[in-house]
Amino acid sequence: MEKTYDVIIIGGGLLGCATAYQLAKRKAGRILLLDGNEIASQASSRAACLLTRARTKPALMELVQETYDCINEIETLLGESLELQQCGSITVASSEASLKGLEALEEAATRFGIPNERIPKEKVQALLPWIDAEAVDVALYMPTDAFIDSALLCSGYAKAAARLGVTLRPNCKVKEIMVEGGRVCGVRLADGECIEAPVVVNAAGSWANLLMRPLHVGLPFTPVRSHFWITKIDKERFPAGHPFTVIPDARAFTRSDVGALIIGLRESRCQSFDPATLTGQLEDFDFRKEAEWTVLDECAPLLKPYLHDIDDLPIAHYMAGPSCYVPDAMFIIGPVQAYAGLFTVAGCCGGGVAAGGGMGRLAAELITGETPFVNPALFAPERFGEVDPFSPEFQQRCADARSNKKGG
Repeated sequence: MEKTYDVIIIGGGLLGCATAYQLAKRKAGRILLLDGNEIASQASSRAACLLTRARTKPALMELVQETYDCINEIETLLGESLELQQCGSITVASSEASLKGLEALEEAATRFGIPNERIPKEKVQALLPWIDAEAVDVALYMPTDAFIDSALLCSGYAKAAARLGVTLRPNCKVKEIMVEGGRVCGVRLADGECIEAPVVVNAAGSWANLLMRPLHVGLPFTPVRSHFWITKIDKERFPAGHPFTVIPDARAFTRSDVGALIIGLRESRCQSFDPATLTGQLEDFDFRKEAEWTVLDECAPLLKPYLHDIDDLPIAHYMAGPSCYVPDAMFIIGPVQAYAGLFTVAGCCGGGVAAGGGMGRLAAELITGETPFVNPALFAPERFGEVDPFSPEFQQRCADARSNKKGG
């Protein structure tokens, strides 16, 4: 088996696979992607998968548009569908604060050429049979928004990367990033195998800082619990393909799921996790199962004006997982200054599915020396100075970034 590559990517989740695809498109040499588990089997399989186009920061809209472009490219390259569901979205405002947020999204969408319209309550009710439209003051409809199965998208990036020559090695855990003389020189696997490369990309998600700790470098993010609930199937009330919703006043989002409703809720004080406590496989990790009911109890009253029978709604499934949050809720992409050749793509802040194609593109441009298509300073790993991602104080800052998030 080959022992020398031009680029090694650690992490077979969505960001690692997107970066591998973008590097392969640029013919960046021999590329190896490693993951300690199967590709797309961890946090990338636990996402809500909303591809919301309009953002208040222009750079984020560019990243999301790149994801949509990647989906089209990959479907053409592979000759198969990634099953993008263009259902549209509805953002709801019922207060002065949420109306300001809606107006900012409306202005951004119009400026970027994203179709949008304010719709009356009658149309809201027609599009969303489950909602109590009387609770809606203003509704902004964006018909080209979509959602996608995140595991399918991640696998699409991986298969496209492999088609373009990337070597994929699942079930190969990286034990150490090797450095020499102030620069990276490769990785050491858990079984002792050493693989050399002048460029290493740490895209290990929630586990990324465990690899940085021996290098005395802290990446400025920590895993924070995200979760959603899935109702029992009621195809008449929750028809497949109806628009997903963002309801800031309820700290909630919803989307359809084959005749059921996915409900995402954000508690007032979100829960962070020390990366050192994470297990190698997320199904073995305790995300505080009691939150299934305590968070629902806290948040249900906020959603009740829109979903009047939420107290009695049958819940079939609960899904929890880590989403890596940064104090300013912006991503971490770029070179790690302490070691030449070391890069990172991380800190998805709940937007990795939507922005992953663009995040991978920016990382690939920085690695290959291309002119970046967005300002990389916005996402620079060192923008907070020196941080300790294992300190409770820093972890709380990251949890607060999710707690204070606008929208669902």
